[in-house]
Amino acid sequence: MNHRHLAIAAAALLCLGVPAHAQPPKTLSTHELSIGMFPALRPLALIRAAHWLEDAGYKVQWHDFIQGIPPEAAAMAAGAIDFGEADTSGIEQVAARSPGVMWYIGNGAMNYVALVARKDSGIKSAADLKGRKVGGVTPNTAPTAVLQMALAGAGLTLKDIQGFNTSGPSEPAALERGAVDAVISYVPYTAETITAGTSELITTASQIYGKPWPGGGVIVRPEFAKAHPDVAVDLLRFVIRAEALLRDKPEEAYKLLAVGSKTSLTNVTYSYAHGLVQPATVAPDPAAMIEQAEVLKKFHVINVPDVPAFIGALVHPEFAAKAMGK
Repeated sequence: MNHRHLAIAAAALLCLGVPAHAQPPKTLSTHELSIGMFPALRPLALIRAAHWLEDAGYKVQWHDFIQGIPPEAAAMAAGAIDFGEADTSGIEQVAARSPGVMWYIGNGAMNYVALVARKDSGIKSAADLKGRKVGGVTPNTAPTAVLQMALAGAGLTLKDIQGFNTSGPSEPAALERGAVDAVISYVPYTAETITAGTSELITTASQIYGKPWPGGGVIVRPEFAKAHPDVAVDLLRFVIRAEALLRDKPEEAYKLLAVGSKTSLTNVTYSYAHGLVQPATVAPDPAAMIEQAEVLKKFHVINVPDVPAFIGALVHPEFAAKAMGK
């Protein structure tokens, strides 16, 4: 192919919105990836649905972890997955119990946890939860810490409610049949209860916290990152691309997220339109994560002697910095 033909091909790729590195990355140290994820409204779900990694020449094994970060972290500790994505506070929770298993290398979302209540429950605020049945309550977990913050603002504690240990997929039905009055949980499950018409949004993690609540991030197995730092950087370039699509072409991004997270377009659109989840920039913010970890420590989700040192060992912003060209 002559230079003129190469130029035409390159122009065609640009018109299709395909980045320059979408050709097989022959110079990277490995093209084989094993990625774990929770089917959530975050960049990896979008990347998976769009087949960006595969189109760029990677051979990817995707693994779903419906139960969230604990089994995902176990798989990473066993060397079964290289990358993962999960709730930021959940990552901190598991990392505190199993230090060295993962590195946090990029943000994926803000907010993400919300309190919803059945429409006919009469619940309009955290103060109304006194004596009521609340799902998603598991002591020493991240969503429950958010609930505890909300209850503390109303002068209540977990002892003032009837807490039930429910999982996300079961919560819309539990609310609909009246098994619980309210739920503290993640999207898309909170959105599902609202768009179904059975529940309403009471408050979100960021509203309770009074500032943006780190809601999700990308993790990597340390041994993989040390052996293939170039691939960790390249993956984050795709995360940046996904975050840009969410900001610049939300309708296109929402369709991909609906496929990647196995939920409806209505749920995805509602979640972003009402701030249940918000796009993030890829660069980790250690200071914000220290503040979040201090909250988790206050409510006994994590038990680390030195929170700044703990976050310092967990968070590795150097990969995102390179992905951003800094």
